[in-house]
Amino acid sequence: MTYALPEGVGVLSLTHNADGYLDEGGAVATWPVEGGIEAASAGLAEPGDLVRVRWDAREDGVLELPATLVSVRRGSAADLAGLDLDLNEKERRGVPYYVSVAYTNTGPKDLYTNQADRVRLLTEGGRQIQGKTPFVLDAKIPGCPSDWVARTIPPGDSVTECSIHLVTDDGDKPFAVGFAEAGRPGLVAWRAPLR
Repeated sequence: MTYALPEGVGVLSLTHNADGYLDEGGAVATWPVEGGIEAASAGLAEPGDLVRVRWDAREDGVLELPATLVSVRRGSAADLAGLDLDLNEKERRGVPYYVSVAYTNTGPKDLYTNQADRVRLLTEGGRQIQGKTPFVLDAKIPGCPSDWVARTIPPGDSVTECSIHLVTDDGDKPFAVGFAEAGRPGLVAWRAPLR
C-alpha cells in the first residue's frame, strides 16, 4: 500500500487491526518504522515552549490559544479507584499518565474550557491515546490537578487542564504530547519528559 502524508508529518509505526477497526480491546499488531522515534521527534516543541493551537470555540469561530505543556506524570491504578471513568477492560489494567497543559483565552469573550479532549499522548509503540476526564467534575485525582472544573475563562486569563491517558501495552511509554487542532490534519506536539 502507498500512503500520502502532509508535509512535516513523520511515521512512527505501522499498525494492523485484525478486525479492520482500531479497537483497543481487539487484536492489534504494531511494527516500528526504522528511525521512527528520532524522525518523529525532530520537529517537536520542548515542554514549556508556547505553541498556538487552534481551538473551535463554536459561536466565536476558531481561536488560536497560546498553550504550554506543563507536565507528564505517571500515575497508578489506585489513583483512579472510585472515579466515574468510561474504561474498557484493557484500560482498567493500563497505566495512567497525567498530562497537564496550560492555555490562555485570547478570544473576545469568556471561553468554556475543556480542551482536554483534543490532547493525545503519543507512545513509542505508535499509539495516540486520547485523554479521559471523570464525569464527576469535582473529582480530585492525585497527581492530576485541574483548575478549570466546568467554568469559563475570561479573556486574557489562563487555565491548566489535566487529562488522564491510559497506556495499555506492556513496555510502551510516552514520548510526546499532541494537540488535535480544529480544521487541520495531524497534531501540534511537544516532547514529553516524564516526572
